Amino acid sequence: MENNGIKYRKEFRNQGELRTSFVRFRKALVGQVDALPLDIFRVLMGVLLLSYFIRTFLEAGDFSGPDSLIDHRLSLDIFWFTQIGLFQPGMSLFMFQAIYLFACVCSVFLILGYRVNISAAILYLIAICTYRWNFLVMYVDDAIMHLMIFWLLVLPVGRTLVLSEWIRDRKESWTRWKNITVPGITLRCFFWNLTLIYIVAGLWKWTSPMWLDGTALYTILKLPISYAPDFWGPEHLFALKIFNYGALILEPIFPLMFILPKGHYVKYLLLFGLLALHIGTIATLDIPFANIACLIVAVLIFREELMDRIRGQIAETRLSETSQRIGFSGAIALLMVTMLTLAMISSISLPRWRNPARDNIKTQSVTVFVNDGDSENLGFKGEFKQSGHEGLGPVQMTFFGSLWCIGIAQQYQLFNWIDERNYSVSYQIIEYKGKRPVGEINPAEMFLHSTRGILLQFYLHDITWVRVPPKRREELKQNLLKRFAKRFCRNSKSEGRISVYSTIERIGSSDNHPGEDPELLMNFSCRDGDT
Repeated sequence: MENNGIKYRKEFRNQGELRTSFVRFRKALVGQVDALPLDIFRVLMGVLLLSYFIRTFLEAGDFSGPDSLIDHRLSLDIFWFTQIGLFQPGMSLFMFQAIYLFACVCSVFLILGYRVNISAAILYLIAICTYRWNFLVMYVDDAIMHLMIFWLLVLPVGRTLVLSEWIRDRKESWTRWKNITVPGITLRCFFWNLTLIYIVAGLWKWTSPMWLDGTALYTILKLPISYAPDFWGPEHLFALKIFNYGALILEPIFPLMFILPKGHYVKYLLLFGLLALHIGTIATLDIPFANIACLIVAVLIFREELMDRIRGQIAETRLSETSQRIGFSGAIALLMVTMLTLAMISSISLPRWRNPARDNIKTQSVTVFVNDGDSENLGFKGEFKQSGHEGLGPVQMTFFGSLWCIGIAQQYQLFNWIDERNYSVSYQIIEYKGKRPVGEINPAEMFLHSTRGILLQFYLHDITWVRVPPKRREELKQNLLKRFAKRFCRNSKSEGRISVYSTIERIGSSDNHPGEDPELLMNFSCRDGDT
């Protein structure tokens, strides 16, 4: 009996310890945080979203409208899963521009604190529809921006920094704002998401030979998406290797900032590394929005230090939202980051579909001609490449498909692809009258130098950024070539025959990487502003 009593007491004590641990964990998960840093984040992200949708508005003619570089009917046919959206063929350019202007208005509402949840929901819907509509040219800026809007939807924002309250009573509003606290579960889930971004992106780089030998950063800066690819040369390689290895080491450990205590010196050292990484990227590569968004997150990471500065040494009464429940937003946030974690784990076995088809062993050269109904044909010389199996497995499809259904499109293998995609493309465009060349045309008149424009150009050279079924690659390339030609003809007064030659060059750590011989990409002539 005595032994049984001891056993029961031990079991009771163990159950009590488990219960206590669970209570502590739940308190740590749901525990209160200051509302003001969340709304500072909201305001800064609102400004960034305003800039993002202004750029989207300005690019609508090139990528979204019916006469853009993308044939959206073909895109929706190839990528059937992108049909889940509000944008459909037949919409005019004016309609797209009106929608993007409305998104700008909602961004202003978000900044001012007016109807925050409704504004964020509208922005989220427009962002989802836009990246699905322009799926061919979706890249990291689009991925991070729609992700940030999702978090603005579930974070408890809008309690402070509301313009109408400030106009009504400035002093009392500020006093109240700096003492309001809110449940912190969604913020901690947001940090979980950011942890995934840095850890997955950082660790995947350790699988890249170029990151490991220190040449990846140099090669990235030589890509066409760099602001000054011709500036960087072998003489910069040593200095860039230092930053290369710095990124390799620091990126996976940035999430320590989310758990280090307030004021810890390591936290500030990591902040310095974070600033160096993202500011350096903003200054050199045309992917500003994702990096600025990651910098804005520092407001939340250092929220306690920030609030100490704002409050000073005066002890004031805290106005807390007393609910300790997970709540609907908390449940959505937990579900999303759980699915995202499982998706990232499952992506370890993703096929290396991003390998350029030009590196495959089996190739078959073909020549394709597109009859445009006139005496001139648009000719395209290309290669049909054999490809291995593409697509998600059943487990991966479960996780990525579930995220896709709620509008989330994420994959954090960032810049680990540099070993297979270190190419640059140059063009020579010559105008002929009969058989006589009469002048050379600036390639910028035909090919956009923006990141989206460069992504489209790479499809012409078997360097794909989304999974294109092998049987549809030639069709897609022909379609893109014809649209590039039509865009040129709309903006040009050329009346002769236009010949476009392209040269592919592989980028390396030295200048001893000869490019391929120039190849005729296409021939066409303009007739009354058309091909």
